[in-house]
Amino acid sequence: MEQHDDIKIFAPEAAENPPPEDLDRLAEQTEALRESGNLGAAKGLGRELASLSAQSPELTALTQSFGFALTPAREQQLHVLMVFSGQHALRAQLPQLLSEAAVTAMNNYLINHSKDFWDTISDGSAFTQYLLAAREAAQSVSVGEAFARRCGQEDNPDLRELGATVFTAAAELVRARWEAAK
Repeated sequence: MEQHDDIKIFAPEAAENPPPEDLDRLAEQTEALRESGNLGAAKGLGRELASLSAQSPELTALTQSFGFALTPAREQQLHVLMVFSGQHALRAQLPQLLSEAAVTAMNNYLINHSKDFWDTISDGSAFTQYLLAAREAAQSVSVGEAFARRCGQEDNPDLRELGATVFTAAAELVRARWEAAK
């Protein structure tokens, strides 16, 4: 019988009880990030993105630049897209510990300051569509198409462009704010 040393078997008990050295390393990394100020900066960035996501004048101005006013349903979809785009940008541009701290801060801000809004996005169906779109080669175009579809007008080029612009703007904002914070 041939032995396969490269096959890994998932052991649930190992996931529940990580080795102490992994926990020690994680604690050391977290403390170093805290001391450097990067942990606080990442959390602040998450809260900033959350404040832009919920009824933000910046998003309203952006939509007006496309020449149309948002209906309440489209406005809701725009805010959901901003939350997704912010979280996606954080995960793409920050190291894992910092991105998860920022996303957690973002979610906590939304839960504490915009509970009704949070309740509408926490089902995840929109996030799933955006996540699948973000896996495509032309991320912003695909996310824009998903946004237009979520708005019920998948053939509307203005909605597709608005969705793509929001997705790209979130990435640019995270990059700029993170560079300024370092």
